[in-house]
Amino acid sequence: MSQKNLQEASTEKKRSPSQSEHKIRPCLDLTRTVAKNLTLYRTCPWDAIPGLSAYISEHGIDLPYDQYDEVSENVWVHISAYLSPTAKIEAPAIICGGAKICHFSYVKGSVIGSFATVGEFTAVKNSILFDRSTLYGHNEVLSSIVGYESVIGQGTILTNTRLDGMNVTVDMPEGTYITGKAHIGSVICDNVKIGANCVINPGTVIDTGSKLYPLTHARGYLYPYTVKSE
Repeated sequence: MSQKNLQEASTEKKRSPSQSEHKIRPCLDLTRTVAKNLTLYRTCPWDAIPGLSAYISEHGIDLPYDQYDEVSENVWVHISAYLSPTAKIEAPAIICGGAKICHFSYVKGSVIGSFATVGEFTAVKNSILFDRSTLYGHNEVLSSIVGYESVIGQGTILTNTRLDGMNVTVDMPEGTYITGKAHIGSVICDNVKIGANCVINPGTVIDTGSKLYPLTHARGYLYPYTVKSE
């Protein structure tokens, strides 16, 4: 390959993809979250994170009044959800029907989907847990999206800040997406299984049906149905 072609190939790899390229990937079933009408979902899923708190505060009031109690200002909890007496929920937040918030867990600025579980000693901040997703416990989920029926094992952390403090980038197969934000976590798509004590770097996208063994370190983009053991 000529030097010119090498330069063109390098430019193509590093370019920022258009918004339309992200509408088909990663795969999230938006019917499986009460936040499906969040406008920014129509472009890139991770773009929903910076506007999540405002969305909750503005739209929580539209939830069915006969199903949700506003237990404190801008905190809406479905009447069938279970909150441990030792759990702490800070505004804004929506806890959907059948959800379970276990002992000494902390939720802030987040949407917890129907029949989702936040295990004991877990922190969920500025994140969306889709319906029937599970955090087994001792987790930290920061500025992230966890898809429908995905499972996060004990001790696994979804980080949202780079060690060097720079803005987070998202490496997709078609190029690198520049978020322009310093606090962006991960997009965990539907039916993903992540074992215990894994570390998921900021800007990681784990596509549908993938499996990560315990003690795995993940970064970048993982194709659908990837099995990662290290």
